[in-house]
Amino acid sequence: MRILDRYIGEELMWPFLFGVAAFTSLFFAGQNLLKLTSQVLQGMPVLKAVEIVALTLPSVVVYTLPMSALLAVLVGFSRFSSDSEMTALYACGVSLYRTIVPVICFGIIISGLGFFFSDYIVPKSNQAARRVQAQVMKEQLSTNRPFVFIDKDTDSTIYVRGGLNAKQHTMREVTIVRYRKGLPNVVFQAKRAEWEGGDVWKLYNGSAYLLGESGVSSTVDFGEWETKEVRINQTPEQVAMNLMNPEDMSFAQLRRYIGELSSDEEKLLTMKVSLYNKIAIPMTALIFVLIGTPLAIRPARGGTSVGIGLSILIIFAYWFIWHFSCALANQGSLNPIIGALGPDILGVVLGGILIIRAAK
Repeated sequence: MRILDRYIGEELMWPFLFGVAAFTSLFFAGQNLLKLTSQVLQGMPVLKAVEIVALTLPSVVVYTLPMSALLAVLVGFSRFSSDSEMTALYACGVSLYRTIVPVICFGIIISGLGFFFSDYIVPKSNQAARRVQAQVMKEQLSTNRPFVFIDKDTDSTIYVRGGLNAKQHTMREVTIVRYRKGLPNVVFQAKRAEWEGGDVWKLYNGSAYLLGESGVSSTVDFGEWETKEVRINQTPEQVAMNLMNPEDMSFAQLRRYIGELSSDEEKLLTMKVSLYNKIAIPMTALIFVLIGTPLAIRPARGGTSVGIGLSILIIFAYWFIWHFSCALANQGSLNPIIGALGPDILGVVLGGILIIRAAK
């Protein structure tokens, strides 16, 4: 049986690699190629453009790995079926359930690889790509949206509700919570925080609260023309680089970020959906092979062309359902877990039914 497992694995590998190259090229061209081309025409060095391309590809690969796994099983098992190899296996007493074991292992491996890309490689590559692009285009990374970041050096969590202007070195509507031995010790609130250089930030028009065991033990107010200096060991540029989208964070970082959010319910829902999608999207590879294998085992000819056509149809149907359920979850109509993982659960059920029917 090890020979069978190895044979099926080798048969799946080549169409899988072809799918990764083809789907990644198509997705990247559709999303980024025109933008990069216009930037090169505006003066971006070609080598920098190539660097941005290399750093952007991992985020595309996360989505194309499941598609490539689906193409691999459709093409591979279509050939098995058309060449009567499946009939030969059945005649030797090898059931469909045993034949599909290496396929399931293949799907699990690709899902694990997708999660590794999503959780480890993509956050680092996206941040690096954004940094290179900002340097080349001489842009200042700023935002008007609320965000939260953590300064480990001072054991502080900084909530910025009014956004960041990196060019003017200011943050607006700032709350700084200092911790001591894991418990909140001091809270600073200010209308504005300005970077003075190094790790010094000045707070304007706000208050400082010293916390004790029974609550606030003392309060110091400072007005518009008064300041309070605090240490935050991050420059405005470093703060800007921390303004990450969900795909720029690992699963653990995003979960911690969600834990820091409390008042913005709409943002909480969106972030929770994004958190569970970090599991749902890589898992799609396993779902696709479960659905694709029984569909490919049929006495029909067509080979690669049929496999590509069928894979496109399945991919389109799945992503339509996934986008719809995520939209409902973002609106609060569905639980975030159901919104993100619901299509995968549906795919497992559908794949199981198809496998049982094909085995009869």
